[in-house]
Amino acid sequence: MARNDKGKPTRDLNLFRSDIDYLVSQRFQIFLWVLIQHFFFSKFFLPRKFRPFLLRLAGAKIGEGVIIKSGVKIHLPFNLEVGDHTWIGENSWILNHAKVRIGSNVCISQRVVICSSSHEYESKSLDYAHAPIQIHNGAWICLDAKVLPGVTIGECSVVSAGEIVRRALPDYSMLVGGQIRAIEPPR
Repeated sequence: MARNDKGKPTRDLNLFRSDIDYLVSQRFQIFLWVLIQHFFFSKFFLPRKFRPFLLRLAGAKIGEGVIIKSGVKIHLPFNLEVGDHTWIGENSWILNHAKVRIGSNVCISQRVVICSSSHEYESKSLDYAHAPIQIHNGAWICLDAKVLPGVTIGECSVVSAGEIVRRALPDYSMLVGGQIRAIEPPR
């Protein structure tokens, strides 16, 4: 057991073992996706109408009229579902070891991080602790916001710029200044 200079147990990342057992076909999809994303998908020169097409080819379920801007990174396309007419802004990152479901008419602004992946902090080897994320129809995730594993964001809810979403937001609510408050439905 690894111990620090005071004799207390400490991390031993040599013990870490990935519990993710991808199928051979998924490993091949991941390999191809890494190449496609690096050389084409996130580049400014690729017209935005081709990004949903590439994601569909890589196994994502993408609705009609989805707009994905340049610089967007998607970790595992086969763990992503996006409804119709959703926008994903420049330089956003979806780190999705667990499933991420994004509804229709959702606005994900620039530099948003949606992360269904994490580690168990009490584990000596930082074992994985992934949990799915659900973002319901009409939600708006503003500039530089972070959405953490296991979160559900309710219908037409708003995550203000720079906020970190650690727990569920009910339908028609806003996270601002670390507080959740009710809002009126869109008019």
